[in-house]
Amino acid sequence: MTDPDPLCPAWRRAVTGEVCWLDGTGEPRALAVTPVVDGAVACVALPYARAEEAASLRGARRVAFTVTDSRSLRVGAAGGAWFGTPSVTDDTSGEFFTEELLTQELVKYPPSRTLADSPLLCRENWWWLPRIIVRLRRVEPRHTLPARTDAGRHALVVRERSAALAVDVVDVADAADERVVLRGLAGEPLRGDGTRALVFGHDYSMPDLERWEPWSLSGTLWGDELTVTERRGVPGGPLAPLRLVDRLLRQRALAKGCRRNILAAEQGI
Repeated sequence: MTDPDPLCPAWRRAVTGEVCWLDGTGEPRALAVTPVVDGAVACVALPYARAEEAASLRGARRVAFTVTDSRSLRVGAAGGAWFGTPSVTDDTSGEFFTEELLTQELVKYPPSRTLADSPLLCRENWWWLPRIIVRLRRVEPRHTLPARTDAGRHALVVRERSAALAVDVVDVADAADERVVLRGLAGEPLRGDGTRALVFGHDYSMPDLERWEPWSLSGTLWGDELTVTERRGVPGGPLAPLRLVDRLLRQRALAKGCRRNILAAEQGI
């Protein structure tokens, strides 16, 4: 029996993936995510601490789900991008996530086990279970992308091209420059014409994923050169285990963000 969704087999296997889109102003956006599936539909389940990051997904017309990290691909296999229409729903009770998706997340994302790996933990950390569910509908055939084999240099570049969302994989030689030269891993030159572009990468500690660090460069792309106007994170940043106090502070901030945004969603704010 074949899977009706051409994305699902790759999405099921992947430990990490990315969601890319253009917001209402045409600004490119991207998130690193844990791939899960709802039956035969590829989706992601974002904790409410990420509600602000994902807010503009609700109005996006076209979204790309991508699998590009070589650790989420078979040895020697290429990555891929699948474009489609997003469907975003709020699961503020956490019932759907707990019943349908939690088991998948526990396998792929070990930090979730410290919060929701038993009925007792689920009661204590109730705020971790409500999720923003993003499903990809009307999925188009796969767009082949090169695999990212160097998380400190290889990244996605997300932009508008020919009035549509476009995603490529590039090598970033020196991300510290104000004007960053991007080399397409597929061998094709980039042809930016002054459009806004986002260079987005991420790396994580293995096998625990305790540290999962995204980095990005935003700016204007002319030819193969990005004039950087905003930076977040550091390519090739540290992935050493956190100290106990840092773990506690991170969980406290996570819980606070989730609770605040769950309340806002319930109140329709």
